[in-house]
Amino acid sequence: MMLAELPLSDAGMIALCLLAAAVCFLLEVCTPSFGVLAFLGLASFAGAVVFGFRINMFVGMMVILGCLIVTPIYLYFLVKLLPKTPLGKRLFLRAAPDATNDAAPESAILASLVGKTGVAETLLRPSGVVKIEGRRYDALAEHGMIEKGESIRILRAGGTDVVVTRIES
Repeated sequence: MMLAELPLSDAGMIALCLLAAAVCFLLEVCTPSFGVLAFLGLASFAGAVVFGFRINMFVGMMVILGCLIVTPIYLYFLVKLLPKTPLGKRLFLRAAPDATNDAAPESAILASLVGKTGVAETLLRPSGVVKIEGRRYDALAEHGMIEKGESIRILRAGGTDVVVTRIES
């Protein structure tokens, strides 16, 4: 049976068009349709308006006004509440980890080493390994080469490496 053959009144068709628009907007938020579903949702709104005007002018204007007021509210709650639902938790990515704590936990430890002194464990040309307070760290020489066994001072820390300079005796 085709949709045109269904025994729906104009009021029933308005409700059906509005429901179709709501479903299209929901699917647009959940799937990457590149605006196709949003366009179908807007076309469903246009159909609801046409059926509203078929009843009379007042109903047509009320459908337009209702669409203009309810749609932004619906989309706002859809975007805000959907990620918190069980379906939304499966569809959407979680928040990114905090870069200072989770992504690079050693960066805080390395930052606390700035200004401390140690010894070059390997030849730094410009990268190598240094020993500071009994622990080994990857390091970069600020300029030039630093021979194994030379005393170094940490100038700055960035990412997972420290930048060191030779301590002149």
